[in-house]
Amino acid sequence: MSTPLKTTADRCLPHGAAEEAGCDRSSGIPLIAPNSSQADEVRSPDGMPDDPSAVGWKAQWPTLRSWPIDKLDLRLPRVTSLLSRVADFIKQSRGTEDSTRRLGSRYYEFVTDLRPMGIDARLQLGLKQPGEHAGEGKLELIDTGTKTLSEITAEILEIIDISPVDLEIMRIYLCADMHQIPVEWFLNRARVKFKRIAREISQLKAERIGKVGIQTLTAGQRPNLIRFYDKVAEYKEQLRKLQRKMPQTMRSEVTLQTVFGVAENAIITRIERQYGGGCVPVIAGGENEPAIKIEVFGQLVQLPEANPFANIEISHGKFAHTPTLGECDLNTFAVGKLLREWRDEMGPQQFHRFLNAKSSGNAARYEKRYAAFLDPGDELITGQTIYETYRESVKRQLAA
Repeated sequence: MSTPLKTTADRCLPHGAAEEAGCDRSSGIPLIAPNSSQADEVRSPDGMPDDPSAVGWKAQWPTLRSWPIDKLDLRLPRVTSLLSRVADFIKQSRGTEDSTRRLGSRYYEFVTDLRPMGIDARLQLGLKQPGEHAGEGKLELIDTGTKTLSEITAEILEIIDISPVDLEIMRIYLCADMHQIPVEWFLNRARVKFKRIAREISQLKAERIGKVGIQTLTAGQRPNLIRFYDKVAEYKEQLRKLQRKMPQTMRSEVTLQTVFGVAENAIITRIERQYGGGCVPVIAGGENEPAIKIEVFGQLVQLPEANPFANIEISHGKFAHTPTLGECDLNTFAVGKLLREWRDEMGPQQFHRFLNAKSSGNAARYEKRYAAFLDPGDELITGQTIYETYRESVKRQLAA
């Protein structure tokens, strides 16, 4: 349980948060030019402007950031003081039939989306379920992966009139982006150990979309699980949605590079640890030191010391880039991938003998022709590598 809320609005807030309370949030809304005159434009619930022609389509596209704190939900006390602008919006929303202003919910009495008023959040009030949290609310912050901690704090201060420091964390997603490593690489190399059953090892479940191959691997059950997924495929889907809302003449101006800062042929596997249902990140304790749970908003500054991926085990972690279908013809790709799978299953020596036997002594020729697929690589990927990637990125998100 969190301690009582303090009344000082900027106690322990990240440096500059109070000054940024009215800052522009264009990094999360690529179609709005980054200037204060457009910060109050009315937007539809998906974050797009209702009248695109009115908000500067020809402005330079800001490249979206992608930080490790990808989702954050906070618990609101039963009596939470809202800023007058938000309170007026809620009062108006209660009396409207607009489905975007009043969202249905099994768990809360009233739910509204604040994005039409320029705030990337959903507000849920009056928990219906009985118990110690009955009547409390939830603040669901949207697109936290595109914002720094100071920007997240500033957004919260646009909604509530109290310090968010002691607000309890209900749900948080933490991520690490592994570049040039495809999702398939983790399929037979990664496994996840869960503490609920001491020796339970969860094999990753693969999900394929169409004929494009494996795009998602999952382990665990909601609300606590680990996902490995193709981040570039997600970017491409977001880009298609973005382009559909643009004038035809402007669609060619937005690309993966201009909007997300990645090349068309980039390979990024995002590893995402989802916490919910009372589970939170934990800083491991030492021999004489207890573990520390990161339970409230003010403790997010300690996230670099918590390893969300401690239960991921990687075996045979040598890595080398495998050519994609876009980098070679279909026959080369199919044969190369098959040879690599055989090599990984048999080991280099047995594979060489097998290939010699099946190719009339031409193993060396095949190994040379498909060297790009058979290179064993020299970079060792481990659970520690994933943690260090996350740690360096989250430090930048917290400090910026």
